Amino acid sequence: MDIHSFSDLVTATWTSALTLVELGGSVVAVQLVISTVGFAMVLYKILQFTGISTGRFRTAERAIDLWGAGDTEQATKLLSKSRLTLARDLQFGLQNLATADREQLRDELSRRGMFFLRPYGSLLRALEIVYYLSPVLGLLGTVLGMIDAFRHLAAVAGTEKGSSALANGIWEALVCTAVGLVIAIIFTALHALLQTRLERVSEETSNLLTKVLTLGVGRG
Repeated sequence: MDIHSFSDLVTATWTSALTLVELGGSVVAVQLVISTVGFAMVLYKILQFTGISTGRFRTAERAIDLWGAGDTEQATKLLSKSRLTLARDLQFGLQNLATADREQLRDELSRRGMFFLRPYGSLLRALEIVYYLSPVLGLLGTVLGMIDAFRHLAAVAGTEKGSSALANGIWEALVCTAVGLVIAIIFTALHALLQTRLERVSEETSNLLTKVLTLGVGRG
């Protein structure tokens, strides 16, 4: 995408947002602000998860296998060069496996695994708030729109403007509801995708830590 296409996209998006605000009022403006913040969080999480590809876990697993096979030098080299921060913890576990108390080592590796996973679970709760709050705001906008519609209807009762006032209020109310539902649907899907990725990372982390602690089991 060249700079002109990007500029046109930004302009079109901004124009559409202003149109929605004009149609739905201040509640829609709040919904759009919340969704913009939400999309920023989603982008951050996507970039964060991109940094821990499956290949890095496979490399760490290969290093554990090499250590178990007696090639500690090559295993240490792979773990030292790994860009996976968990690799330092795996190296710690392997180096202390033969001398440390197994239960204490298990607790320590569990603690390190928890701290490794913590950043990847951040902001997911905030995304839940986005898709919970959006339809509620839509309902609020609907109620306010209907109140405004009947207020105007009462003011122009018996005149030709009565039906127009009611229609405008209902229109605003329905716009708020529609925007809230669209935001909720989008962020529910995005949150589910990110949650699935987090679960996959948690499974990979648990697999590696368990593999370190059970190294040598079944051999001989």
